[in-house]
Parts: sequence; structure tokens; C-alpha cells
Amino acid sequence: MQLLHQQTIKYLKSFDRPRVILDVNFYINCMLAMLELDATDHPTELLEGFDSYLRGEFSKHGQKWEGCTHLYFPVCSRSHWYVVEVDIAKSTMFIYDPDRSCSTDDQIRADLKPMTTILPMLLKKINIVIDALAIKRITTISKQSNSGDCGVYTIKYIEFLSINRQVELVNGFHMQKWMRKLAVELYTIDCTP
Repeated sequence: MQLLHQQTIKYLKSFDRPRVILDVNFYINCMLAMLELDATDHPTELLEGFDSYLRGEFSKHGQKWEGCTHLYFPVCSRSHWYVVEVDIAKSTMFIYDPDRSCSTDDQIRADLKPMTTILPMLLKKINIVIDALAIKRITTISKQSNSGDCGVYTIKYIEFLSINRQVELVNGFHMQKWMRKLAVELYTIDCTP
């Protein structure tokens, strides 16, 4: 996800939107918070650890949640990556999964159960009230051609969604080119093979 933040620097105008891109650690932290939620008498104290996310301080190029319309984060479950787009106005989590055979709808709901609890609690801290988050799986996107492309699809989905480009344009035709481009960008960031 550091790469997405490097892209933010490179294409500032494209990312000048009220949208927040989160890393996979956000999802993991929500899962851990959910496990601890029932064990504590003070859930507000538990959520204080998320304040850096709300203030946009979780990374060098983070954005404040206040005023945002969409949140994006990757999920890795059963050795497979997919993207969640949270549309705050619609109170819906849209799932972009490049290989729908890897997860059933019930598995996706189980993966995202912590998010349906934690996200409304976090949004309430910035005066956005959502009673419940619906989960809708998007089925109009192309299917990945092999089992190793889901990570690149995930990165490209987040890039396209966050700048309002048609996510249907993410397909296997460009995948090899995007993989090489990402490899070069990662190398230039880190300068190690």
C-alpha cells in the first residue's frame, strides 16, 4: 500500500478527492478490535487506537476521514485479495473480487463482520451516523485469468475507484504491463531487487 501513497505524490490532482485509501493493517486492526470488543467494559477506549486513522496520520500521505465520501481497503482472506469500497452516503460496502470462486457470499460476510461493527463506531466519532452497513458484491468486473493476479487487481481496483475511473477497465489484457510497472515503481522506491 506504500505504492499507492507514492502514486498520490506522483498524481496529486488525481487523488485530490474526499476519499481515503487504507492499508491492510486497518482491516487487521478492526478484526483484532472486534475480538477484544466483547471482552472490555470500555469500547470507546479500545477505539482510541484508531484516532490516527481518523486524523489521517496512519501513513505519510494519509487523509482525514472528516468530509470523506468513500473509504477503500484491501482484504486478504483464504490466500486471496479483494477490495472493499465503503460508500458512506449509501451505507454500503461494495466488494470487488477478481475471482469470485475464491469466496462465497457467506465467507465475505464473515470476513467483513468486524467492519460492519467497527466502521459505524469509528464514523460516529466524526459525527457520521450509520446504523448498518450493507454488503454488496460487484459482479460486473472481469475475472482474473490466473490465481496469482489478485494482488495486482486489488491495487488497480483501488487506483481506479479512488479517481472515479471505470473499474471494469481493469482486466487481464493489461495485467502483465501493470505487473512490470509496479515492479519498477517498487524498485525505485526501495532500490532493492
